Amino acid sequence: MSKRPVFTYQTRPELNPEQAAILDAYADLYGKAERSLFAAIQAGDALNDLKREFLPKFDITARQFNAMRIGLEGKIDAIKERRPELIAEAEKRIRKAEKVVVKLETKAPGSNKLHQKKRRLATLQNRLVALKADEKAGTVRLCFGGKKLFHAQFDLEANGDSSKLTLSFSPTFGPL
Repeated sequence: MSKRPVFTYQTRPELNPEQAAILDAYADLYGKAERSLFAAIQAGDALNDLKREFLPKFDITARQFNAMRIGLEGKIDAIKERRPELIAEAEKRIRKAEKVVVKLETKAPGSNKLHQKKRRLATLQNRLVALKADEKAGTVRLCFGGKKLFHAQFDLEANGDSSKLTLSFSPTFGPL
């Protein structure tokens, strides 16, 4: 690895309210189109048919659709590539948790700590089963947005959204 420092640059343009509103509207449109495209891809629809459908539906260009598709395929490929590592990590955590449970059963049988460790072990085993089922079925779980957006759905009025629609998420399995 290089010993030279890595610099990350970003541009923060100073926008007037009208420009900010235009960019926000574009971001909303792009996000909606990207989520719709992900759902359609997961449903197994053909990309050529999707492209013909999405261009007029979202009023985007073919170049915008292709950029969205390529970005989405990259996210999907990253999840598929990472999943075997997540399965291996989950198996390692389960082995460690099993050792802790066995140790506690001899030292402190019936204790609350033992109960909590057994619960944790069961949770890890359930996650592993889900990961393996997703791997076998080829299912990809992808979360659009972050923790802040996810929690905002539970108090829409306080977060400036008067609609009663809730956001739907398909969370990825992060570090177990």
